[in-house]
Amino acid sequence: MKIAIIGPGALGGLLGALLFEAGEEVTLVDYLPERAARLKRQGLRVRTPARGERQIPVPIGLPGEAGPAALVIVAVKAHQTQVAALSLRPLLAEHGLVLSLQNGLGNLETLAAAVGPQRLLVGVAMLGVTRTAAGEIILAGEGPLIIGVPSGSQVSPEELARVAAALRRAGLDCREQPDIELALWEKLLVNVGLNPLTALLRVPNGALLHLPEAWELALAAAREAQRVARAAGLPLDLDPEERLRQVCQATAANRSSMLQDVLAGRPTEIDALNGQVASRGQALGVPTPVNRLLTQLLRSWGQAGQFRVG
Repeated sequence: MKIAIIGPGALGGLLGALLFEAGEEVTLVDYLPERAARLKRQGLRVRTPARGERQIPVPIGLPGEAGPAALVIVAVKAHQTQVAALSLRPLLAEHGLVLSLQNGLGNLETLAAAVGPQRLLVGVAMLGVTRTAAGEIILAGEGPLIIGVPSGSQVSPEELARVAAALRRAGLDCREQPDIELALWEKLLVNVGLNPLTALLRVPNGALLHLPEAWELALAAAREAQRVARAAGLPLDLDPEERLRQVCQATAANRSSMLQDVLAGRPTEIDALNGQVASRGQALGVPTPVNRLLTQLLRSWGQAGQFRVG
């Protein structure tokens, strides 16, 4: 299967490396010419629990150099989705599929506006992946990769199975889930509680368990997300406190993706996470004061760069 992966960051780079090692015809797609050229020269340095560290010569190119592909995986940050969507048409083969593996909500709508909803797949990656520098990736925590067919898509069960099989050949625990929207919200519930608090406090995930007031806010944000999901008709029945505690304990030493963005001075995904809960809650008549406040705080952090001291 010819595969193009938009986004040479932590997740995209890991997927590219593992698929390349598994013998797939894969190309990482970068929109920055200088970085693409550098990564093409040096390859990717990847460290995984099973195989340690190695250098992998994954092909890397600009959008015009990678297509047409039978599968395009979108692995960029949520705020980069609009730019990624512009690359889809030249990358995608006539009957190709697009798989979004991104945090939060709202990404699918942007991709569908570019290529239509019929060929879309979506998934959530329960993987602890960190990019320490351009082309340097560490897989610290292994978990499932859950994919499925979203509402409005016409991807067949056989096509979904072929994508899942390719990801499993790469050593990933890829699972097909019929109700994929529920999986998206289950991950969102954790992210809206964990990501903004760890980013604002500059602490690893496990620290929230030892900070009672921060933990209370994380739980409140997660519970608001659950109420919004239920108001939208989704049977999101898990216990937010139990789920958040499990994730914080299992990833205690990890830095959340939002904390990594804040430490690196990059834009965060707050609008695709807590911002989506707040806006959807407003539309459904569900109060979301904690998610709204956290969204405002992280947006303000992003706008305050020129005024910071120290």
